[in-house]
Amino acid sequence: MPPRTITIRRPITIFLLLLVTTAIILTTLWASGKSYSKVDPRPFEDLRHLAKLLTSPRHQVSMHTVAVIVVPVVANVLIFVPWGFLLFIALYTVERPTMQTYVLTVLLGLTFTCAIEGWQYFLPSRVADVNDIIWNTLGTFGGAILGHLRERVRFEFA
Repeated sequence: MPPRTITIRRPITIFLLLLVTTAIILTTLWASGKSYSKVDPRPFEDLRHLAKLLTSPRHQVSMHTVAVIVVPVVANVLIFVPWGFLLFIALYTVERPTMQTYVLTVLLGLTFTCAIEGWQYFLPSRVADVNDIIWNTLGTFGGAILGHLRERVRFEFA
C-alpha cells in the first residue's frame, strides 16, 4: 500500500495562522500582568534572578519561586512556536531560498511581538517586558525550525 499524503493548502495554513494570531492577542488581553511596573527593560533579568536564587548559600528555593520565574519563560516561547511554524509554512516556496524564509519568519515574529509589547505598555494591567520579546522571538524561530523539518520527518503508526 503506497504511503498516504495529506496536503494542506496555503489558504488553510494562512487561516490557521490568523487563528493562532487571534489566540495570541486574546491571551495577551486575558492574562493578568505585574501592575507594579510599566516596563522591564533588562534583558534576561528573570534568568539572572533564577541563577542567583539557585546558587544562593541557603540552598533552599521553593518550587513556587522557580515556577513563577520559569513558567512565564516557557509560556512565552511555547505560545509562539505554532505561530512560527505556520508562518514559515505560509512563506515557504520553492523559489525562495530557505534562509530567506527563516529570516522573514523571525523578523515578522520580532515585529509582531514588539507590537504586542508596545500595545501592552498602554494597557493598565499589563507590563511591557523586553524578555517577552526575546522569548517570543525564540519561540518563533523554534516554530520555523519545526516548519522546515516537517518535510523530513515521517510518522508511521503500525
